[in-house]
Amino acid sequence: MRLTDRKKEILREVVSKFIEFAGPVSSQNLAENSGLELSPATIRKEMAELEDMGYLTHPYTSAGRIPSDKGYRFFVDNFIKDKIKLQSGSSKALARVNLDVDKDMELEAILQKSSEQLARLTSYLSMIVAPAVYHSRFRHLEILKFNGGNLLLVLITDTGRVFKRNFIIEGDYNSLDFQSASNILNQQLKDISISDIDYKILKIPENNSSLIPLIKKILEIIKSCGQETLLYNRIFIHGASSVLNQPDFINLKKIQEILSIIENEYLLLNLLLDISGDNEELIVKIGSEIFAEGPDDLSLVASRYKIYGYSTGAIGVLGPKRMDYCRVIDIIGAFVESFKQIFNMKA
Repeated sequence: MRLTDRKKEILREVVSKFIEFAGPVSSQNLAENSGLELSPATIRKEMAELEDMGYLTHPYTSAGRIPSDKGYRFFVDNFIKDKIKLQSGSSKALARVNLDVDKDMELEAILQKSSEQLARLTSYLSMIVAPAVYHSRFRHLEILKFNGGNLLLVLITDTGRVFKRNFIIEGDYNSLDFQSASNILNQQLKDISISDIDYKILKIPENNSSLIPLIKKILEIIKSCGQETLLYNRIFIHGASSVLNQPDFINLKKIQEILSIIENEYLLLNLLLDISGDNEELIVKIGSEIFAEGPDDLSLVASRYKIYGYSTGAIGVLGPKRMDYCRVIDIIGAFVESFKQIFNMKA
């Protein structure tokens, strides 16, 4: 059988109405409440063929049809594909994303507030992954000396993240030495990726050669911060109760399956980190496309976002397959655009 234009229109109506009303869609319903101008008998025949082709299915207790994963995929790829290009969120969505932040607010606070608002706007589970430390760039460091020879290294990255590390070092270094070492590194490492920092790229003045062991120790500590990728690849999650309140998840088994997913931060973190590439290209995964094993009742809408043009994180929404894809895509796009504005302000 061929997927004719008429079948495509009927499929679009079925998916749209199922998303809106959360119930199986009958041929009588479409005949009376759509612009198809077809008889119930004609629609019924076309729906039966769409089911044979794998685009629709039906609960055994109902004569109405609901979309299959294949039906949702066709709907997303063919009827809202222009939105998936994600140039930016619509002006209407941007107006709803009103993040109350200032230039002195730390990255974690901004992302936490964003995840809360994203959950409120979508009524689904929101997830935002902070940029990996290893992909962040050096902005500034300070060395503080305390009584007893204890030292504190304070590292600030381009994303506004602050790392503090206590350390000790052999040698008779004074406060002036620590300041000189800090000045050399602040001048020569600014905007260098943490992953690219290496002693070989530095040019140490001859009159500061005595600082080389200290500088190498500082570089070792900086690199150790970058190696802690998973620890500091933080994920901010909000809205678990909103997902469980969806009519799609009413029986205990489904609720337990969904809970096992949304309570697993490591799984959700890797779900977003698996988004390929560094471009801000939105992806939609539907049902069985998300997990090789596990519940197939969910859909994921997600995108990368960039901070200062290079450090990348990810933002996404996990909800029922019956989610309002158009609205969610618009909102995700608006957040990506808002992040650009916020972090340009902080730069």
